Amino acid sequence: HPTIVREGLDQFGHIHPEVDAAGNLTAEFIFPTGGRYRLYADFKPQGEPQSVAIGELQVGGASSPAPRLSPNVPGRIQGDGLQADLEITNAKGGIPARISFRLLDPEERPIRDLQSYLGAMGHLVVISADGKEYVHAHPGEDQAEVGRVSFEARFAKPGVYKGWGQFRRGGKIRTLPLVLLVE
Repeated sequence: HPTIVREGLDQFGHIHPEVDAAGNLTAEFIFPTGGRYRLYADFKPQGEPQSVAIGELQVGGASSPAPRLSPNVPGRIQGDGLQADLEITNAKGGIPARISFRLLDPEERPIRDLQSYLGAMGHLVVISADGKEYVHAHPGEDQAEVGRVSFEARFAKPGVYKGWGQFRRGGKIRTLPLVLLVE
């Protein structure tokens, strides 16, 4: 699951490559603006633990500075035709944190028609402000409340992190950005 972000975390892409008969992975991505980007390749070798490879590249073209990251959760977040009340439990470095999205439609009703996205009811990617820490989480199986999707994530160290919750609804992947402070 390659993830592409611009330095400053204002541009985000989560892509899923095609695999050919020889096992080669290919994908297309259009960079929305110039700047320095990090590519995170999230993979699990057979019989090995989960791994992440990180690379950087410079993309030419116009680029403006990224906005300053300012924590906006817990609380209400919005984006891409969805909104969510977001709760965080144990946002501390080195221990598991629970990040829970209560997804709402534009009329503030709980979402009842989420669709599976790559075998899960959502995906969460969270990256530290300096780009060195990367977390990719999937929700637990037991989603007790309609419209609620919860993730367990472990942050290696304190600091400001930007995240993107991704959910499928109406056949479209919708992305909700968030910024959180880990103590």
